[in-house]
Formats: sequence, C-alpha cells, structure tokens
Amino acid sequence: MNIFVYEWVCGGGFLGRGESPPVSLVTEGSAMLSGICADFAKYDGVQVQTIAERDSTISLDDRVQSCIVRDRDELRAAFAELVDATDWTLLIAPEFEGILLGLADHVVEQGGKLLSPSPEFIAIASDKQSTAERLHAARVNVPRGTVLMPGERCPGGFRYPAVLKPLDGCGSLGVTKVEATDRVPGGTGAYRLEEFAVGVPASVLSICGEGQVVSLEPCLQRLVGEGDFSYLGGALPLPDALRERAIRLATAALQAMPAAVGFVGVDMVLGEADDGSQDVVIEINPRCTTSYVGLRAAYDVNLAELLLAVSNGEQVEQPTVVRRVEWDATGQVRTVG
Repeated sequence: MNIFVYEWVCGGGFLGRGESPPVSLVTEGSAMLSGICADFAKYDGVQVQTIAERDSTISLDDRVQSCIVRDRDELRAAFAELVDATDWTLLIAPEFEGILLGLADHVVEQGGKLLSPSPEFIAIASDKQSTAERLHAARVNVPRGTVLMPGERCPGGFRYPAVLKPLDGCGSLGVTKVEATDRVPGGTGAYRLEEFAVGVPASVLSICGEGQVVSLEPCLQRLVGEGDFSYLGGALPLPDALRERAIRLATAALQAMPAAVGFVGVDMVLGEADDGSQDVVIEINPRCTTSYVGLRAAYDVNLAELLLAVSNGEQVEQPTVVRRVEWDATGQVRTVG
C-alpha cells in the first residue's frame, strides 16, 4: 500500500508567495508530518511518500520517500503525480485562503482517495461562523458570535472583552482579545467576533471512518494567555470528570457535521459548571492537529495503523493510554511521572 502524506507548509506551500511562513506553522507542521510519516513507515506493507521544499530542514524517517521541489511548477507536478501513484492521500494544511479545501478538491477531481475529510466537511469547518451556526442548530454549545468585515467597529450589546478571529483562520494566527472601542483590522477577509469563553482549553482528536468514530484521549491545550492565544503545547490525560465532558462534547460536535474520514480535531473550552453546561466548542479542525505528537507517545498502539483500519470500515477497539505526557509546539514530548 502506498500513502501520500502532504503537509502544505513543509511541502512548498509558501513557494512563490514572496513571504516566509509563520514560525508557528513551520514548527507545528514539521512535528505532525514527521510523526505521522514515521508511524505509517512502521506499518508492514506500507510505503510512505511526501513532498518537501528544497530548503526545508524537516527530519523524516529514513523509510519515507521525499520528493524535493524548488518552485510552484515542480510542486504542482509532484502533487498530481503522487495523488495518481498512491492508494491514499492524507492532507495537512491551513484552512485560510481556501488552501486545505483547494487541495482536497484537487485530489477528488483527479480521482484520488482522501485519507482526510471531504471537501464538503472542510468547507463547513473552514468557516468558523458556518460551523458555529451548524452546531448551535444541533444544540451543541458554542460561544455567541457574529461576523464583522474589515474596518468595522466592534458592536455594542456584546460582552467584552471578546475574541476576534479570522473567519477562515488556522491555529492562533490573527486571534486577538478586543474591547468595545476596537475596530476590525483592514484587509479583505471577514472575521468572527465571539464571546470570550472562560474555562480549561482542551481538544479532542478523533479518527473517523465509515461506521465508527474513535475519539482519542482529550488533551489540555497550553496557551500563552492574557490575550495571546498562541499555542505552546499540551498535556494528557485530563482529570476524569473533564475527560468525560470533553469526549461527550466532541462526539456531539462531530454528529452535527457531515460524515468524515480521517483525523478531525475539536477545540473546546470546558467551563466552570461541573455538569458541562458551560462547555463550548471553539472550532473544528478538518485535519490532523499538533496534539498528534503527544497522543502517539501516550499510546502503545500505532495511531496510523488505527487510522487505516477505521478508514477502511473496520471496527476497532478503543485504545488505552499507557503513559502521561506533555509536549511543546515543536513536537518535543516528555513522559510525566
């Protein structure tokens, strides 16, 4: 079996853009790509292929075949060739500018097989307002919010401080805490203004397939704080009560979305109420998330092998965490206790 794992930042996504990628996207993308490729490479009978920009410093397992590209033309040709030549394509890319959606569309139009959510799923999850409205309609708690255009003033009648984020943002890029007197930054993209959720930032990465969704161990998200939502890393497991609430909320969120294949992450804030009534979904990530680096270290099960089984419609047992771990945004993991 041949698997093409494409991570957009390390794989030449910024070639020809006239700018360097944000450091956070490089470090987190590198961590996810190296971890997933290494796990697939351990699986007997699997050949893993990827694309790397010529100047990329990512370290990959020796068993992974990497196609080096120097410009956008080489990237387009390599991407098309690998989609054709492999059995599955797994995509990791930011949602902004329709990048992840465009890649998924290319794979489908070319007749490739996605080991990732469908374009339909990505289109909804990439729009934070559409996601919030869909979840709210399904009675899944989300922060109250509204859409604002560039240059627009934050409206009255809203609880401040609030959170302003690009409608199609990725990670913490462009996410700020705002007051009633603030204006939306200039530019071309819309923003979502939402109430600031008080509680424990957490995430659940799930493996989705036909007939089964396997929710992996909920993770604590470590953020800078004080209005800076930059991701510093995570830890697991959560206390039992929070763990159960996180899984319940992630399950409800995925049930409100179209069926998916592959990794899907649900970011949330677990509120102060013990019954979970103040827990809210912040966003849905239609791709693998950085928590993968911690999760793969916490299990003795190969998560890439589990992904293939679930995506093929097999019923698998819920894996059990065997060690407590912490990790940072660069993918460095340490065992706790």
